[in-house]
Amino acid sequence: MPSTVVAAVLEADAAVIAAERENAAVLAKSITIDNLNGGGDRVIQIQDVFTPAVTEGEAGPIEHEVDRFKYTALAGDQITLGEDELKGVKCLGAMKVYSDVADASCFITVGYEHE
Repeated sequence: MPSTVVAAVLEADAAVIAAERENAAVLAKSITIDNLNGGGDRVIQIQDVFTPAVTEGEAGPIEHEVDRFKYTALAGDQITLGEDELKGVKCLGAMKVYSDVADASCFITVGYEHE
């Protein structure tokens, strides 16, 4: 299972965990939030970024950003959530992660697989 480690960044700079793949979805399998040295509580979100296909009703589709998961990591905590807690967290396009506050001391590791 591939995984990516990133520092907490704002939504505008959301970190790509897995790039969009044609005819495949990305499933979140685990997430570890290391906020042991973070500057405070952090709200971490997994975001799905995709552009729908051209259809008869939509000749020029635009990119969509949909939040698929949200978790509050308390200052001084380190938490790992597995498949049971992430059941149903599926991204149709690219999987990105971001925080409510940029924090170079809060690290997020997301394990994923393509379906």
